[in-house]
Amino acid sequence: MNKYLHYGTLLLLSAAMLGACQKMVDEEQKGVFIINNQSGQDLELKIYSTSNRQRLPLILRLPNAASIERVSYGGAGNIAYPELFSQGDSVRLLFQDGKQLLHYCPQAQQINGQCLPARNLLALNQYQVEALSEHTSRFNYTITAADYALAR
Repeated sequence: MNKYLHYGTLLLLSAAMLGACQKMVDEEQKGVFIINNQSGQDLELKIYSTSNRQRLPLILRLPNAASIERVSYGGAGNIAYPELFSQGDSVRLLFQDGKQLLHYCPQAQQINGQCLPARNLLALNQYQVEALSEHTSRFNYTITAADYALAR
């Protein structure tokens, strides 16, 4: 009888642990990140990592009036960060006529919302956020004609 009680207890504990693990998986956060180009110019985004200069830049082409969508996932209960955060700490916006705008922000500043310039592709607080479900959010960032006007 003691043997069956022991096996029953182990079975209950296993079921409880499996349920807890399933709950952690269910809590994974999904971020849908959309970058819209409303600048009036086709552009190219070059994402660099100044801490790893051996890494080639990630290059994203973004025609005028188009958008790029990327999905990322965060661990249980953690926010999902855009691909830009994991790929680098600076983004060069290169417009079709050669004008450029640099957005720079190390990860520590990204987390604290201290990027320069303040309007920055790497600053999560500059994205418009919309909750799609309990564990999914959409983050929108629009590159505008004002951004193009700041380019040199």
